[in-house]
Order: sequence, then structure tokens, then C-alpha cells
Amino acid sequence: MASSPTAQGQIFIGPGLSLFKKIVTLLGLLGITALVLWIAIHQGASAVGSTIAAILFITGFILYLRIVAPVPFTIELGPAALIKRSGNGEIISIPWEELTRIKEEFFPNGKRISVIAYRQVTSPQQKAKAWAVYRDDITDIDGLAAALKQVLPTTSRWESETVHE
Repeated sequence: MASSPTAQGQIFIGPGLSLFKKIVTLLGLLGITALVLWIAIHQGASAVGSTIAAILFITGFILYLRIVAPVPFTIELGPAALIKRSGNGEIISIPWEELTRIKEEFFPNGKRISVIAYRQVTSPQQKAKAWAVYRDDITDIDGLAAALKQVLPTTSRWESETVHE
């Protein structure tokens, strides 16, 4: 593997959902819930069905937000493998010899959108696409791409694509 010793051991951070966005979302949900309850109290018994429906809708929306909220993660360029660790405990480790390609996507203006890692499929449960990180998910996507270019094994290929033309 042709790699730079300075690039190995680097860690890139995906911070997940920011505290500001969490607080604003929480305040918005509390405000909407308070508005629904205020309307229900002022309308009396005639609004019971509507209030139940609204509370169920708000609860479903909260569950949806919990599912789609970005989880903090780290990507480590280790000496033996490319490792992505998620805040929820998921670890995706790709030994350098099993890394088949890295694909980067750009907007037409040249801004990098994503970096995607592909691996050799070694078991029926695995998919070739190991992980993808997007511009808003990680603090330094350009630094990640540059570091991956330095440590990419000669058996792997690098692909660049302009999308959204």
C-alpha cells in the first residue's frame, strides 16, 4: 500500500445534530404542543377528537425526528483499516486490502458533496457500499478526501463525479 505515514492515524469527526438545532426543534415542538392544548382547553369537549389526533401527529413527528437525527461519528484512517465509528455503537471497519474504491461527488461549481467508501463483499449480509458521508455531516470533508487520496491502496480506485447538472 502506498501511503503517507502522516495521513495514517488521522481522525475526522461528524458531530451529529448541533445543540442549537436540538434546542430550536424542542422549543418549536413545545410551542406547537402548547398551542394545541390551548385550543383544546378553549374549545371544550367538541375538540377532544381533534386534540387526540393532533397529539398523535406530534408524537409521530417526534419519533420520526428521532429516527432521522444525524448520529455523531468518527472516521479513522488507521494503519490496517479505514474505520467508521458511530455514536450509536455501530463500527464499520474496512481493511485496506478490502477497500475497492472511493467515490467523491461534486456540485457543478466544484464544491464536494460526498465521499463514499466501497468494499469487497465478504459475506451475504454485506453491501459493497460501506458508508457515505455528506458535506453537512462532517467538519472537514475536503480534508477527509485529501487524506484518503494519500493512503488509498494501489489496488483501489478513486472516482470523481459531477452530479446535479
